[in-house]
Amino acid sequence: MILAADLGSTNFKAAVFAPDGRRLGEATEPVPYEIHTNTRAELSPAAVVEAFDTVLAGALRVAGVPAADVRRLALASQAQTFCLCDRDGTALGSFTGWSDQRAGDEAAELQSVLGDCYHAISGWPCPSSGQLAAQALWTKRHTGAARQANFVTLPSYLALQVGAPFVLDRNLAAMTGLYDIPGRGWWAAALDAAGLRPEQLGALVDTGQTVPTVNGRTRGLHCGVAPREVVLAGNDHTAAATGCGCSPRRSILTIGTAGVFYRRPPSGEIGPFSSEGCWGPYPGGGYYELRYVADACSAMDWADHVLFGKIDSAAFVSAAREAGTPGEVRFDPVRWGSPQAWTGQGTRGQKALAVLEGITSALRRLAPEKIESDAEILVMGGGSRLDFWVQMLADKFGCRLVRTRRDGLTGAAVLAGCAPKTADGTDADIFNPTGTMEPRSKVGLV
Repeated sequence: MILAADLGSTNFKAAVFAPDGRRLGEATEPVPYEIHTNTRAELSPAAVVEAFDTVLAGALRVAGVPAADVRRLALASQAQTFCLCDRDGTALGSFTGWSDQRAGDEAAELQSVLGDCYHAISGWPCPSSGQLAAQALWTKRHTGAARQANFVTLPSYLALQVGAPFVLDRNLAAMTGLYDIPGRGWWAAALDAAGLRPEQLGALVDTGQTVPTVNGRTRGLHCGVAPREVVLAGNDHTAAATGCGCSPRRSILTIGTAGVFYRRPPSGEIGPFSSEGCWGPYPGGGYYELRYVADACSAMDWADHVLFGKIDSAAFVSAAREAGTPGEVRFDPVRWGSPQAWTGQGTRGQKALAVLEGITSALRRLAPEKIESDAEILVMGGGSRLDFWVQMLADKFGCRLVRTRRDGLTGAAVLAGCAPKTADGTDADIFNPTGTMEPRSKVGLV
């Protein structure tokens, strides 16, 4: 059996895949943030391991599969999130999440040192406060232990818990700002600027490469999972793209905590592909481009709480739909968390509709200006379950949106050597830009 996990920003998810590709059972567990605001994100390592243990146990229980039957564990993950560990892999403090914004000054410092070639080498247009490069520099200045500690990403840390060595796959490494994409290794100038040594970041492996574990070294897990092999499946968006068969005419839009547009440029092209897009290595060859807004469902959830006193996405969208028009109200998702997020006066329903329209406009700006009418965009994430919002997006993008059942778990299983059954991914809902919906239509996603 293959046990796949997707360590997202909102939920940890896990699913059991049989050798013949059947998806036998899955489970979800909320990410256990200690602090989660619009500027800080921290997680307790103990709580992370507990949530991971719980979601693995849940998937096994639903599948009716004993833990001893799991041969291979595949891990896809949110990017950047890391904690400091000693040489034995023991955590020395909390995880810092990718959405943490405290390293702004350090990002500016890295820009002054590395800026001229940063995009062409690291894949990022410029250093960001959410990148490991800037966060590592901030951490070293505020934490004495950081001088000698290892900087361990979330999937690398959980791989350590099941007996894997300290490794990091190249797809996730390319999200750190410290990796030389054309050179396929750590970027010496960036490491020097961040004050890091290569061994503090782990040994590099290819995305999807099988990494043997050491028997008997499972720590902190009570579910009984002790795989003989671990596979690091890259960042969660790449895993999802792999599971959906992303291609130059089939892009991916994820509406989760953040909003992400993920595409594959034509074969043979190397980045940068646009002035604002991040780019990196795609499993098996070629490259991808990713553009994102940090605030999508996070902004909607905040607005829901402010307007209605609780988070109920279905009720929020219903109020927006009933409003019909936002009138003079406008919403800027970048300003969520402050009274300045809305401008103009209106009812609560109009303000709710303005939230959806504001986030929709921000998401549309992530894609190329021209989208072929026969192209399709696969949509996933928590926001994709809201029909009214997905139809709004289809009208805005001007092409059909397909809500697919394939996801990062499917992609992680594919990268771990599994071939999921066609029926696991072809039942999907199609949203046409004409305002019509074709529910549960059969579309070819293989």
